[in-house]
Amino acid sequence: MEKETTEEKNIHEGHRARVIESYSKLELTDLSPHQVLEYILFYVFPRGDVNVLAHRLLQRFGSVCGVLEANEHSLKQVEGINDRSAKMIAGFTRIFDYYTASKMTKRTQLLQWSEIYDACETLVRFQTKEVLYIIGLDASFRIISQRKLGVGSAITVSSSPNAILDFINETKAVNIIFTHNHPGGKCKPSIEDKTTTDKLKKMLLLMHANFIDHAIVGSDGVYSFQFNKQVRSFIDSQQVQKLAKLYSGEE
Repeated sequence: MEKETTEEKNIHEGHRARVIESYSKLELTDLSPHQVLEYILFYVFPRGDVNVLAHRLLQRFGSVCGVLEANEHSLKQVEGINDRSAKMIAGFTRIFDYYTASKMTKRTQLLQWSEIYDACETLVRFQTKEVLYIIGLDASFRIISQRKLGVGSAITVSSSPNAILDFINETKAVNIIFTHNHPGGKCKPSIEDKTTTDKLKKMLLLMHANFIDHAIVGSDGVYSFQFNKQVRSFIDSQQVQKLAKLYSGEE
């Protein structure tokens, strides 16, 4: 960002203080996308005016969600973003993932199927890329840990046996849940999903762990391989899209 005069710094710092004070009293969903992004950029740039930069980023990536999910190379194409700030912006989603994982690993006990599907949705519902997670439970069905096994539009388990074995050995989990998402798509399993699930079941059998379920989270609900049917349904997928926008701060 360009160097500022002492007077400009004082003006910007005063503006920053007022904005932080006013924003802290509101829910982020009450703010515009530009205001949310400006608030986020305060953490990236300790000083200076980020108002114009917030506009540039939104113009380039279309939404707050688009900015946070952009890679470092793309971010650095925007005037005012250098290597350090690109790394920090790209790191926010990692912080969100860590926060979600931390919330889940407080020894939550999953005693009902609805609680299991809640846990699965918490992990993958608003992910914009297809992700596969493993959730490990102890003998009392308390969450021990969870781990991301893969990312991409064509997740396979051909390279996952060692990762799954390491997870079970490290966590001592005896009950296992798998979950992945179909971003923007329905939860109906594909042929590849069915093949993957069969492989996962065989792996766990060899590893002396219990297969509890593999849940697919889609825009229309949740599919369970344990029951071989859709166990949750959303009649209006627009409601899910609205939740996604609220989650990303776009509304």
